[in-house]
Amino acid sequence: MTAYDLEPPFDPETDRPPVLDPDIPPNSRGAEQALLGTLMVNPDMAPLAATLIDRDDIYRPEHIAIWDSIHAVTATGALPEPALVLDHLTRVKELNKVGGAPYLFELVQAGRFGQLDEYARIVRDTSRLRSAQEATSKVRSAIQSARPENVTDAIEAAVTVMDQELVRFGASTNQRIRHHVETIDELLHGEDDDTYDWVIPGLLERQERVIITAEEGAGKSTLLRQIAVQAAAGIHPFTLEAITPITVLHIDVENTRRQSRRRYRPLRFQAGHQLESDRLRIELRTAGLDLTTETDRDWLLDTCRYVQPDLLLIGPIYKLANGDPTEEKSAKPVAMALDLVRDQIDCAIVLEAHAAKATGNGNARKRPHEPYGWSGWMRWPEVGLWLDRDGTLSPWRGAREERSWPFTLQRGGIWPWAAVLSDVDKNWNTIRRARLDHGEYLSIRELVKQTGITKAQIERAIGPAMPYKNQWLSLNGTPSQRSIEDEL
Repeated sequence: MTAYDLEPPFDPETDRPPVLDPDIPPNSRGAEQALLGTLMVNPDMAPLAATLIDRDDIYRPEHIAIWDSIHAVTATGALPEPALVLDHLTRVKELNKVGGAPYLFELVQAGRFGQLDEYARIVRDTSRLRSAQEATSKVRSAIQSARPENVTDAIEAAVTVMDQELVRFGASTNQRIRHHVETIDELLHGEDDDTYDWVIPGLLERQERVIITAEEGAGKSTLLRQIAVQAAAGIHPFTLEAITPITVLHIDVENTRRQSRRRYRPLRFQAGHQLESDRLRIELRTAGLDLTTETDRDWLLDTCRYVQPDLLLIGPIYKLANGDPTEEKSAKPVAMALDLVRDQIDCAIVLEAHAAKATGNGNARKRPHEPYGWSGWMRWPEVGLWLDRDGTLSPWRGAREERSWPFTLQRGGIWPWAAVLSDVDKNWNTIRRARLDHGEYLSIRELVKQTGITKAQIERAIGPAMPYKNQWLSLNGTPSQRSIEDEL
């Protein structure tokens, strides 16, 4: 049998698992051959195969070259039929290295319909065995070379290696999940767990996503740092009311260590003893991240698992992936990685973004407010806000639920940014706080009693057609607008 001969026809349903040669890393040559042959017999399955295994799961170099050619053809929009794969291998001068045209067409004979997931499972599992073997070797080496006084460090290093394997592969491969899907009554039955789970009361709920945009130098990075410090210190960023301190993680992919120290120092001083140091964690990645890669996605999730933030601040967007930020293939993986974090960590996310430059010959100040790049960013967040240089804070997308972001900020004061609150704004904050503290619906009469605010002042805040009517309805959930109008 030559290096490129086919193994006997491979059937995962009837054949025994491959016998692994102890002298070479674990691999299944037959499964790799059958997998590649199946893709050329069923070329429309190539995108599915890319979700089942990674390129690095394939062991043999000639098979990696064929896999690359299959997906290079797919990237052009064509189906990877044998003739096109052959042509690509010829053009990149890889055909002879993989065994020539005869071997390629012998692979086609090994392909079968309906078995792709089984072939992929075996290829993936043998890859896991290789990786586990390498990890075990690293652990053994670390333990054997450790001095008695460094045994704790050696054990921690060994645990880290194995944790990385679990993060990379998970508990199982290609597992078919079977579970009960709830009916509507099952969803709604039981204790009332659909009340607001605030990270910052009235402003941010768990798993909520916010994108703040601005032009360069408008102060959005300063605003994010201020929110980080205040929320971790138990200070509402805009009303300055006392709130429950939360754990904040700020991943800054733009500013250097010196810049961050200069800009965080006065905020830390202002927070004083109210800020417990471990409430605010700061990770500086000036070189940026590439969340289109598995390595950086794993790093982000591992970091969030370690810190367990209630609030993640990250950005700007353009430094979270390589490639063209206007293309979905470069941007969508970033959104998916952040969604995975908010789901698994149960945190809110505030994402910093730059806006696009003004186009044409118009006024340079009339630039778009939406994030520059992929159009999906305009649909992704629950809240999208534009911070103008004059402190105006305006939405560039309709919020999914009412939130109490201020309309105007001003520079100066004890914090870099301060909310400009009218009497109506202040009354609304008092009304909102009374409602949250009470834990359930308050009538207008009860609000007057709880807050000391007059009925007329309440009407100017939450009455029909008033600025905070919708927030009040959203906060209470059950009362109708008609009942409020009747009370007023």
